[in-house]
Amino acid sequence: MRQGPPKAGMVWKLALGAGIFAWMAASGKLNLAEVARGFSHWPLMLAIAALGYAQVAITTWRWNLLLRAQAIRMPFRRAWGLTMIGMLFNVAIPGAVGGDLIKGYYITRAAADRKSHAAASILMDRVVGMIGLLFLGAAMAAANLEVTTRSAATRSLGTLTAVGFLATMGGLYAALLAGGWLSEWRWIPGILRNVLRALGEYRRHNRVVSAALALSILNQTFSCAMYYLALRATGVEGMPMGVFFLVVPLGLVTNAIPISPGGVGVGQAAFFALFRLVAPVYAAPGTNAFTVYQVLYILVCLSGMYWYISYKHASVETGAQAAEATS
Repeated sequence: MRQGPPKAGMVWKLALGAGIFAWMAASGKLNLAEVARGFSHWPLMLAIAALGYAQVAITTWRWNLLLRAQAIRMPFRRAWGLTMIGMLFNVAIPGAVGGDLIKGYYITRAAADRKSHAAASILMDRVVGMIGLLFLGAAMAAANLEVTTRSAATRSLGTLTAVGFLATMGGLYAALLAGGWLSEWRWIPGILRNVLRALGEYRRHNRVVSAALALSILNQTFSCAMYYLALRATGVEGMPMGVFFLVVPLGLVTNAIPISPGGVGVGQAAFFALFRLVAPVYAAPGTNAFTVYQVLYILVCLSGMYWYISYKHASVETGAQAAEATS
């Protein structure tokens, strides 16, 4: 699949991310010397990378479950490859052609007779991933009420996380419940009607949706573990768990917004601002640790180049047999 020349929007996103990163380094909010020292702790770096690939395995497992619920059967090895390709494009060309769009291109081509169902699986995968992160943040905010209610800023962050979780969870189940009904509305474009109809089919697979949500929570727990190891690598110790879980999930949500490649610059600004609100003493060290985490994550994503180069198109099994495992 060939890509055209970079669009102006992508160039601006690259420039924005680089500009924010450079400004934070120049102003002392990001200490590049501390970041470099963090990379000298090779055991911790290897552990972060290993957790990153464990996340790929969990994400692949989750997506495979969602595909089978749509009567699309794909071998785990191939689903892993497409997941890695999606991650590659998430950090390589954000905003122009995102990883979900690239993955969607491949899976809809492979499952040509169930394109809308394949697209619905990718949409579901993205939404349940975000819900898992927000749930983790909301649960930890509730479990650490002393920290969450300490100030107006922490109360606002805790409330924002809880409302975000409830809103996305409610929106998900509203879409699943209303999908089939909305797909009958003739004024809705045909492609969107087909996707809504496919989303409605997840109502018959409640166990799959529950399993996907559980895997998302596990996956995001690994993200927090990666960030914790990055804190250790940069010499940060003793951060209260209430502060950690109030800031990290929201910071990772912000980092997922496709404004710059891999969230470079934007993620640093988000973590610095969040720590500044909750625990100012950790603003700079927490930002340094996030940079270490981010670089390792980007390296894991870039290894998707192997699967991108070696990918070979082949149709996948669709129909009743493919859905047997989830019926």
